[in-house]
Amino acid sequence: MGPEYGQWHEVLAAEFFGTGQALRGTVLYVDDEVEAELEKRHRIAAGLVQAVAGELNWSDSERPLFSRVQQACASWARRGSAGPPPSLPVLALSVLAATRMASSDGMLKTNFYGRWIQLFGEQPFTTRANKLEHAFQDVAVMWKELDTWLEQTGGLFGASTVSTDAFYWKVGYPISQALVRGSDRQVLTRFFAATRLRPHNPGDVSGRELLRRLRVWTAGRDRHLSPRLMEELAGTASTGETLITSLLKRLADDWDGMLHEPERERRRRVAGLRLVVADRGRRLEWLAETCEGIDETRVALPAGGRAFTLCKGYGGVYDGLETLHPSWQQLGHGLRLEGEELVLEWVPQDVVLLRLHPHLGEWVSTEYFEPGEQHWILAADSAAGAVRSMVNALGGRTVREVAAPVPGFKLLKGVRAVSGSAFARALDRGGDHAHVLEPQIRHRAALSGGLRIAPEYRAGAGVAGHFLRGGAPDLLLPASDASDGRVEVVLDGHTEKLRADPRVPFPLCLVPLDEGEHRVGTAGSSELFTLHDGLHEGLPPGTGTLGYLCRPAAQLELSDTAESGQAIRGAETPGSPGLPRTVLVRSHILEAMLIDPCGGVHQARPQAVPAWMASRLPQDVLGPCFEAEIPADCVWLVYRTPARWSVRALVPEADIPDPASQPEDYAWAHAVLSAAGRCQSAAWPAYVAAAEAIAGRRQAC
Repeated sequence: MGPEYGQWHEVLAAEFFGTGQALRGTVLYVDDEVEAELEKRHRIAAGLVQAVAGELNWSDSERPLFSRVQQACASWARRGSAGPPPSLPVLALSVLAATRMASSDGMLKTNFYGRWIQLFGEQPFTTRANKLEHAFQDVAVMWKELDTWLEQTGGLFGASTVSTDAFYWKVGYPISQALVRGSDRQVLTRFFAATRLRPHNPGDVSGRELLRRLRVWTAGRDRHLSPRLMEELAGTASTGETLITSLLKRLADDWDGMLHEPERERRRRVAGLRLVVADRGRRLEWLAETCEGIDETRVALPAGGRAFTLCKGYGGVYDGLETLHPSWQQLGHGLRLEGEELVLEWVPQDVVLLRLHPHLGEWVSTEYFEPGEQHWILAADSAAGAVRSMVNALGGRTVREVAAPVPGFKLLKGVRAVSGSAFARALDRGGDHAHVLEPQIRHRAALSGGLRIAPEYRAGAGVAGHFLRGGAPDLLLPASDASDGRVEVVLDGHTEKLRADPRVPFPLCLVPLDEGEHRVGTAGSSELFTLHDGLHEGLPPGTGTLGYLCRPAAQLELSDTAESGQAIRGAETPGSPGLPRTVLVRSHILEAMLIDPCGGVHQARPQAVPAWMASRLPQDVLGPCFEAEIPADCVWLVYRTPARWSVRALVPEADIPDPASQPEDYAWAHAVLSAAGRCQSAAWPAYVAAAEAIAGRRQAC
């Protein structure tokens, strides 16, 4: 290999597959700007095109055009594949050709081979041009070799993002690397955080869904993505969605949750801020979900602004942002909180979709619309009219519109898609804010809604839920890859192809199903659920006979309903439950003792507050008293406050036995004598006398 080719190989290996790329998705992006910058920085004597052209075999027609590079790759493989393969300059040059694909110079933007031939200064439709085009099959093999090497090295040199598809399988390799430049990768890490993607994509969010979310994220906003990537997002590229979806999926699977900041030595985690509409729509808050490994950290507003200490709290969110109140400037222009470990960011948006949070019980911003579920929408005044018209087209009950708790915004409550046809028409009609109604693109079947009569508590049972017969859940189908758009659905072993819109749930309640278990889905994914006519028929076993007679309305008085026909009954409790005896003690006491007739003394202490309660409730919420369990046979409570001693009987006076203390029960005697004159009960003087006798004997000793 020539010295210029070898120098380019070393530069590309260090730039794209160096130690800094370990366990991170790497993209071999080389355009004219990157080539010029690398050539200048490393003082390479020749350009990339000249270095690769010097290795081409034009003289021997019996040997492949890239035979020298192929021989070097074979020798590299025999030596154990140490370091990146020697084909890097050739691969980088093919990416450079892909970045030049545009409708100019009499070429269409889909003409990769025209740009590939043009790089070498050859004229189209010549013998040399045809040989360059045919030789690209060997370049495709080199791309596959690079992808295999990255996989086999386990991410030590970076995680592969090399992608292609069946139609563009040769030129798809360089095109996939030309879609995302270095600056795009930095923006995409912000996008992954904003869309609540977890590191390494444990939820297996599909490439199609990532593409949908990215289109929503960029709708109407300049997120500083490259024009080439924005063109792909607009859906105008003839290569279709397969290359960009595959690339996004591989980048998401390899994303480690860190912000891509090449200029910083210490990498930082990044998470998207979420908006909370609390207190029935009267208050806005910021919410930050916790990052694994960061239980406590500090972030601040830019330019030396206010700082906030974040601590891991309930529901997998950080506490500490309560004093940062969302404003119209933050909603419309964005918010960024930075620390040494963590960056939190809210990307500006005019329309915010919210859904009820399962743990917090408040309305929280979300990434996709869930058909059948209720949503709220926070819309800027400039977008409120279009959003109002769009949600009214969904049908169902009227959406309530109120003023939002921040100037310049409206809050639409009760947004719900109950009609599948109306929902599909609203999506197909489009509009500036139609992306707000876009549901998640699934690659697995799922169930939604239904009249659930019981959840499934058995761990690992694999049952999605138990539903009332006639109220079966809706089936959410994955997007179809078939040319006819139909999805093969399997219900209890019976297969049928449906031409169903994957955005609209299929109502299983329209299918007559018997009681019992049912499995539904596709060949690749399915869900198990059960149907029942009710939890019980007639009177459940163990039900008691007392209840409220129905004549025809329920009576107000409780009576015996054993032979009385219809009635509202409760359950019978067999025997007495035998609850422990307890006594309320004021929390501010200095000490408290429970004493029995036989000389026993027991300290009364409050039970330990559970950690989950202590971390979530203020101290004064715990109340002025605590409940202490009374040990067996204890009849008196003796306690001391800062002002005095007091005593209280724990049982009726008639049930208090005479004292039977022993001469050495000095602790018992001290407790009784401390409150000697503080009780008017007729049984108390006998205890005082017994305590004095013990105290007198001790003094005599």
